[in-house]
Amino acid sequence: MSFKWQRFPWVDSEFARARWMYVVGMLYLLLGYLGTNEIAALNPWQRPALPIATIWDASLPFVPWTVVFYTMYFPLLATPLFLAPSPAAITRLTIAQAGMNTIAYVVFLVFPTPIDRPAAHPVEGIFHILLDTLFRADHPYNTFPSLHVAQSCLLALFYMSYSAHLCIGPQNQSAGRKNRFAVQVFFFHTAAGLLIAASAVLIKQHYIADAMSGALLAAAAYGLIFKSDSRSNGSSPLKSLR
Repeated sequence: MSFKWQRFPWVDSEFARARWMYVVGMLYLLLGYLGTNEIAALNPWQRPALPIATIWDASLPFVPWTVVFYTMYFPLLATPLFLAPSPAAITRLTIAQAGMNTIAYVVFLVFPTPIDRPAAHPVEGIFHILLDTLFRADHPYNTFPSLHVAQSCLLALFYMSYSAHLCIGPQNQSAGRKNRFAVQVFFFHTAAGLLIAASAVLIKQHYIADAMSGALLAAAAYGLIFKSDSRSNGSSPLKSLR
């Protein structure tokens, strides 16, 4: 069994350039979010908030331990660097993410919608640390749409359109084993996206409408960027389940 790095070294290659562009896209996500969050908190243009809070939001309990799922979002964003099957696939993902982020940033600034969050101090242990860090770093704005949900859903759709392929490890695996791995990656990201969406509303970081709009934003990006490509030269792992 041969074991080697495949297409991963950060050297001058098409795959390397695509990965670096993805990293730049992640910086755009981070800096753009933090920047618009600061501006939205100040609301210098006195823009109105969106009336999206509902009685269902108020009826949901505060479940602090689900913050563990919310923080899953951050390592999930790195998986395409190791699992994207081709430079074209990761480039399309970068474009889709940048488009979603830009739309969200405009909405954040035009409608700086806040959310009432419970204090983190009644929570003890590791959950207190996670919630306290989250609430301190993130002003209670930039709620609609939820980029946590949008990005998580987009990753699941990405792995539905393209078969995930680990860039390190044995390279002489059978086609069936590779496809099983790709299917497992898709279902894992789908489950993670659902857990992140549930966590977003249960830790009172987002309203229900925020999560729904984030999922719709991801679906729109999928329709515009991924769907047409997967019909022609994509490699959806779900074809084997039909």
